[in-house]
Amino acid sequence: MDNDSYKTKVEYGVAAVVILIGLFFIFQATTIKASKEAIGPQTMPMFLAVTLVIGGLWLALRAWMGKVGEVKEGYGFLESDVSRIFMIIGSGVLFVTLFWAFGYFVAVIFTFIIMLYTFGVRSWLKMIVGAIALAMVFQWLFMGVMLLNDPKGALLDLRPYTSWISGN
Repeated sequence: MDNDSYKTKVEYGVAAVVILIGLFFIFQATTIKASKEAIGPQTMPMFLAVTLVIGGLWLALRAWMGKVGEVKEGYGFLESDVSRIFMIIGSGVLFVTLFWAFGYFVAVIFTFIIMLYTFGVRSWLKMIVGAIALAMVFQWLFMGVMLLNDPKGALLDLRPYTSWISGN
């Protein structure tokens, strides 16, 4: 298989995954209780989901037009590190599991640490401080500013300990 054909196939695959994720999030955004405001809690998730679909369509269009560019070293799966791929998939499973068990805040912290480790960060101080800072910013933005639902964990409800971040 020549490099252009390989890169085009990878671009189609990426476009399909991005579109599917966007469609899933459009469906999820429609489950958010709508409000009477022009910009309510559904606005930002829907905007991001639609943007994902448009971005996926744009990638597919570029691949169809043959504008995929040159294959650079390390691109795609030709030189992939299988353990890294499993770690990325595992981090998604970890996020869903931790979100279900302990809620959003804990899921963000541990998943961010795993993703940093997956991509070569080895400073535990940087990983932990970065993860806590990111979780606090996301908690404030999504639950405080955007007023999204912060569901309790099935095993442990940590919302009483994180509600001060979002102001709820």
